[in-house]
Amino acid sequence: MKKIGGTFPPEKTEPAENGYFDRVCPVNGDLKFMMSGRCGSYFCLCDIGLYDQKKVAYVPIYTCETVLAPFVKAGYKLKFYEIDRNLHSVFDPAVLDEISLISLCGYYGFVNYDHEFVKACKDRGIVILEDVTHSLLSEDGIDPLCGYVGGSFRKWMGVPCGGIAVKMNGKFNCKTLPPHPEHLDLRIRTINEPGNDLFWKGEMLLRKIFDSYASDESSEYTLRHVDLSEISRKRRENYSAILAGLKQDLMGIHVIFPELPDETVPSHFVIFADERDALQNYLSERSIHSTVYWPVSPFVDLEGHETARYIYDHILAVPCDQRYTPEDMLRISEALNRFGGCNE
Repeated sequence: MKKIGGTFPPEKTEPAENGYFDRVCPVNGDLKFMMSGRCGSYFCLCDIGLYDQKKVAYVPIYTCETVLAPFVKAGYKLKFYEIDRNLHSVFDPAVLDEISLISLCGYYGFVNYDHEFVKACKDRGIVILEDVTHSLLSEDGIDPLCGYVGGSFRKWMGVPCGGIAVKMNGKFNCKTLPPHPEHLDLRIRTINEPGNDLFWKGEMLLRKIFDSYASDESSEYTLRHVDLSEISRKRRENYSAILAGLKQDLMGIHVIFPELPDETVPSHFVIFADERDALQNYLSERSIHSTVYWPVSPFVDLEGHETARYIYDHILAVPCDQRYTPEDMLRISEALNRFGGCNE
């Protein structure tokens, strides 16, 4: 049976550039291709830190250790904002006098934060940094008030170095480093040698050594020449196929985003599952890979944050990416229907 999910193979490219980065980076801005998303975010924070004396970052309580690590490395104090069960950010206006930076995220491609609060931050001179790893291809994936953008294409396609860093106004005042040779080699081998089990070796190395590492030229070429329009079309088509195939009365399974807005390009299809471990095993037995984004970071204390705890304990993501067809997605729908007690 064809496996759904797992490591991406090398992404195909086209002779012509896709024009994506001309749209993302303003004429008076600056764009750097980085080794990874956390390298991109750290590079942005190094630039911000040249003039940010307060260094208090308002960050989501539901996030990945690798998102928070650049803030810690750059010397920022972390202040967390809540996330509700629809993965909407819940901002507290009382923090506006305390913070110097806010980090935004449109989870899984769906942008659900309060733009008025972002404007209030902008009016106060608070730096707005958006982690666009989940929302890279969504039309509303970058808030127009952002000062900086960091993120990675690694969840979207097979590319060794997928990070980007964008300063929306002016040039970066920091210098990048050449890509880390050992990590780059592990990434290249992960993509080009299926089943080699090197992904986590490269990932754990990156957690130790990440810095302002730039991309390699081959990865930059891929990002400039991949057909992002086709990737977006297929992902939307596949997401819609899963939605269409799901029964309405599933037991123990809740679809987080039951509608696909016109501007959204999803990174994954995400659900809450009452019995997540059992569901993961059930899917795996049917050659469907699923992923938990994310384990609770050591930087996060969930005491008194029951909604965030629920998200961490129940969320599960399945693929809807460009490698697959709507027919493949029906396998996912049918498996979820059976697990949820709907056999017809």
